[in-house]
Amino acid sequence: MGGAAEPVVMRASRLSRAMSRIPCVALALAPGLAAPRLAYAHPLHSTITEVTEDRAHGTVRATIRVFADDFGTAVTRSLRGRPLSAGLQWDAAALAYVASVFGFTDASGRPVAVHSCGTRRTADLLWICVEAPSTGGLARLKVRNAILCDLFDDQVNVVQATSGGSRRSVLFRKGDRAKPLS
Repeated sequence: MGGAAEPVVMRASRLSRAMSRIPCVALALAPGLAAPRLAYAHPLHSTITEVTEDRAHGTVRATIRVFADDFGTAVTRSLRGRPLSAGLQWDAAALAYVASVFGFTDASGRPVAVHSCGTRRTADLLWICVEAPSTGGLARLKVRNAILCDLFDDQVNVVQATSGGSRRSVLFRKGDRAKPLS
């Protein structure tokens, strides 16, 4: 046999020792493999809202992207745990929750009424649309976004406003008041 060659019996012995370590490695990985839902949970608590102005119609539209499970929990809590089935009652409760935590104020600080312009679901995300009269354009409006701040202390809500080719981003955390969009 050559200089570095080992007898077959010696290689089998090393293989046996290596194979005996596999159960230890598998045991160490088992908790992660046994609980895939925990690994999938979204650790970030955030929403993104796109606000656009339609000058021709005199409206401002906000499209809020939110995790469906978190939003459902927030709506249910706002109803004090009273369950609702999907349909008109759920839609009304969802809009009432949104209106209580998200909204616009005009230049004099008065709330601007919002109404629903639809909701759609994509996998685990909801896209919630609300509209309001623009009352002087984005430059004269303030926005407040406290969506899910009642659930999570680390909630972060980003509002991106676009008007006339200009774009502005505003960041909201728990306890923040209305902020200007311009």
